Amino acid sequence: MSKKGKVISAVVIVAGCLALAGSVVQNNSQANGKVSLEGFGKVLKKEYKNPEEASAKNLYAKGNYSEITKTDMEKAIAYYKAKGMSEEEAEKEAYKYEKESAALCTEAMKAGCKATDKEVADYVSDMRAEYEGKKLDESSQKQVDEIIAQFDSPEDYWKYEKTVYQKLLPQIKYREKLEKEYSEKHAGDSKADWGKYFDNYRKEIVEKEDFKLVK
Repeated sequence: MSKKGKVISAVVIVAGCLALAGSVVQNNSQANGKVSLEGFGKVLKKEYKNPEEASAKNLYAKGNYSEITKTDMEKAIAYYKAKGMSEEEAEKEAYKYEKESAALCTEAMKAGCKATDKEVADYVSDMRAEYEGKKLDESSQKQVDEIIAQFDSPEDYWKYEKTVYQKLLPQIKYREKLEKEYSEKHAGDSKADWGKYFDNYRKEIVEKEDFKLVK
């Protein structure tokens, strides 16, 4: 499993979808200058401190096979607002993001992609080593600093990340599985070709879900 971009993924943990991992924060910082993730970090801390609320069936939307909770949406909206979007814009983008996340999570489970506690712990430990070793660019380092500062301690933040990656790591494995299969069938294709294929795949699985808002 590739280690590239792990901490970048940590910055954009809003639910687990890989659509944004490794690019959103960088792209946004280039487009809009300084990004403040303080509010986003506070929402993550709230979820960490109140796991029973986060795990409750406080549904925002339901698909044929997957569900999106209000907690998922709250995190995503906080992130997009940090990017400078209005409440309306942030909710629209968050819903798109969460539909992809939920659908991809379901497909990963169907494919038998799982992650053991040890795999999750090792993955987060590697992320932490990259962060603490200051291997990020200055902007990304500051963004992670800002999120961690919202928690009572760095240890709380990294414990929280373990709960996030229990859901995210199977998706990472599934994405890598799909990419490997694609590369074997399309040996001459570029990374951009794979990206287009994966974008279309995400759209297809979201359409299959036919998500409906829960009234």
